[in-house]
Amino acid sequence: MHCDPCTTRHGAVQSFMLLHDTATVAVEVPIYLTAEDIAYYREVLKFDCPVSIDPSSPVTGHIDVLQIRNGKIHILDYKPRADKEKPIEQLMAYALVLSR
Repeated sequence: MHCDPCTTRHGAVQSFMLLHDTATVAVEVPIYLTAEDIAYYREVLKFDCPVSIDPSSPVTGHIDVLQIRNGKIHILDYKPRADKEKPIEQLMAYALVLSR
């Protein structure tokens, strides 16, 4: 069985944070963002949401670590390939899901 060192470190950090950091409230939080959610942000909340989602293909994923510090929610997401992904857009999607 192949053990990816990034995955192993990732899980170890999550476990450590959940067990030892009082601000960490959850790990591996699932997210689901639909075109209807985006329409709600734009039409009801009047939020200029620069995200476009195909109605037949919602955005799914998970937040690696979720914290509450000084009354604010902090989203931590491990991105070993950030140079090949779109981490800012992904974090914004996570924030939108949590606000919904």
